[in-house]
Amino acid sequence: MVIKEMVLTGLFGLMLSTLAVAEEANETDWAVTAYGAVLSSEGIEDVLALSADYDDDYRLAAIALSRGIDEEFQNIDLEWEAQLVKHVSGQDHWEVNGLVVGRWLPFPWDSTVDTSLAFGAGLSYATDLPEFEQANQDNANELLAYLMLELELKPPGSEHWSLVVRVHHRSGAYGLFDDVEGASNALGVGFKYRFK
Repeated sequence: MVIKEMVLTGLFGLMLSTLAVAEEANETDWAVTAYGAVLSSEGIEDVLALSADYDDDYRLAAIALSRGIDEEFQNIDLEWEAQLVKHVSGQDHWEVNGLVVGRWLPFPWDSTVDTSLAFGAGLSYATDLPEFEQANQDNANELLAYLMLELELKPPGSEHWSLVVRVHHRSGAYGLFDDVEGASNALGVGFKYRFK
């Protein structure tokens, strides 16, 4: 238990220091995102193809704090993000995720609905060995790779608020993490609030 607490504290400290470095790098625009999601034992490709089955008994609630990185890339914004996740149904552990995000900005219909598509990668730490992952995979581990895919839709006239659809993915990265081959996916919906 002490080792888990040390790892969790270290990851949280790493995320905070990442945000502090981001502050010193003249970064812009903060955002808070809150979403709920339901888990699937199927692969991320099934989730992305909208053909996955979901287990309504396993749900999570997440809050994420992100900040843009002031870099000059045409059509793409970079961000740091730190997430705190509570598994609220089926299992009851916490999860901490830290990631770097790339966000594609221009879409032809932006004058009607301002749209962006984001992809993020980083690390995920669960405070307990996730029961869902133990039941649906050969191996499970607290520390895994983390991927996020987000579709953000901002209605006309909305300066701060937007709707988000997110894919929340924990993975062993093809065995890189303690020989874990798969893990879990979740599909969620929520809101984002952007501020300076």
